[in-house]
Amino acid sequence: MNGFLLIDKPAGISSFDVIRSLRKISGMRKIGHAGTLDPFATGLLICAFGQYTRLLKYAEALDKSYEATLLLGKRSSTGDPEGEIIEEQDFAIGQVDNESLKARALSLEKLPLPIYSAIKIKGKRAYQYAREGHVLQMPDREVRIYDFNILQQEGAYLSYNIRVSKGTYIRSFSEWLAQELATIGMTIALRRTAIGRLSVANAHSLEGLEDINEKLCPVQSVLARLPELHIEAIAAAAIRHGRSIPADGTNCGEYALYLDQDLVAIGESDGSQIKPRLVLE
Repeated sequence: MNGFLLIDKPAGISSFDVIRSLRKISGMRKIGHAGTLDPFATGLLICAFGQYTRLLKYAEALDKSYEATLLLGKRSSTGDPEGEIIEEQDFAIGQVDNESLKARALSLEKLPLPIYSAIKIKGKRAYQYAREGHVLQMPDREVRIYDFNILQQEGAYLSYNIRVSKGTYIRSFSEWLAQELATIGMTIALRRTAIGRLSVANAHSLEGLEDINEKLCPVQSVLARLPELHIEAIAAAAIRHGRSIPADGTNCGEYALYLDQDLVAIGESDGSQIKPRLVLE
């Protein structure tokens, strides 16, 4: 079975725990996911079966939307509820100016990577250094904030929604946001509501999940940013054997190649030929 399944991950389990559950339900081993969610976080997780695991990089490249709750005046070792509180301070803020904060957020270009992350530094995961007590100066990562709005402000709690580029850590953004409000803060709740055009509203709960085949989402929805090119059977056979086909006037770039509604491959056009880059078996 090849396919994508949208899961609404509950709090309290890891993203890999979701994969373990899907392996038990489906009887398949070759299952992966795009975009890890921390155990405390909930929301949309794109899971792939069979050959479609090779397409997960296209899902990972999509922008992501979240709803988050920031607790002001406290900072944890991990930036979320899973760590120890390492700093507290009194603060006083009035009504937050959403438009001013939004303008500053949308102009952000970089955020520091959290030390409790899977980023590799000198061949070792950052969180491994943190657990060993090492203090690292974490590098910044380029980010894009496409949208940001405050949803609610009540005392020390501030809820917001945000749409960001690949690889943006919401824990880091929350700490930046707290700093903009002249205090410290930590993310205490996080829900991923969308990946690209895919919404958590169309995701499935692990509880009671049985016939996965009936719940797979169309591959076109995950590869929505790749132009579609529908090819004939002869061309599909050539692509499957690793041969190029005429570009037929296509622009340069990557294409999702379909025979009828079946994905054959990801191909790349140079304007004269389309070369197979990733062929599905």
